[in-house]
Amino acid sequence: MQKSKKARSSISGQSSQTQVLESAEEVIKRQVAANRREEIRRYLQLFGYKPERSILQVHVAGYFGRRSGRREPTPQEALRRARSVERYGAPTFVVVGRTHDPSIMERLVPPKKGKGDVEKSSPGYLGYLFKKMDKESKSPDELLPLDFVPINLDYPEDWKRMFATRGFLVAMHVPSDFAKKKNELMRQLRQMRRSVDVRKPWDFLSELESYGYERVKSRNENFE
Repeated sequence: MQKSKKARSSISGQSSQTQVLESAEEVIKRQVAANRREEIRRYLQLFGYKPERSILQVHVAGYFGRRSGRREPTPQEALRRARSVERYGAPTFVVVGRTHDPSIMERLVPPKKGKGDVEKSSPGYLGYLFKKMDKESKSPDELLPLDFVPINLDYPEDWKRMFATRGFLVAMHVPSDFAKKKNELMRQLRQMRRSVDVRKPWDFLSELESYGYERVKSRNENFE
């Protein structure tokens, strides 16, 4: 009899937890703009994101860049990064935003073991989103939770409390010819931090377009 009560209690607890997560997602859906998915895609495209080809990596916040409990890269990794910076002017890998919604883990492709790759060997690396590997052939931007917030902008504290997770960082490799120019885009986002409420429509995207990949690429081609 006691076991039956415990089982019912356990099931009830799991059901209650699911309801809390679902209600959190519904609360956010009501708070953000109706076209938030379109805004997320537009934002990612500023970094050269291509829905058909780009891969978005997902890392647990607080573990990003660590390797086997160490923050310092191995000599081989440091050399690889230095060569990348020398060739492209800056690293191509960048964190583009964050989410605290754990549902993102449901669609991740399990990580591959990368030799000498700092981000892939990190203990916080959970996996990646890639259209060709998704069971419904959805692009990565379609799979990101609606609480996704651009890098350098404040994530709402009440959203954090609803999900009660450490958070998940979303990262990608930008095109090599944008590696150095992406820093200016990141700088503009930092300057907007105090003036942007991410719940409201992302009107700031129009201001960032001139610093985005397509616009920068077009300017460079015109000067060649």
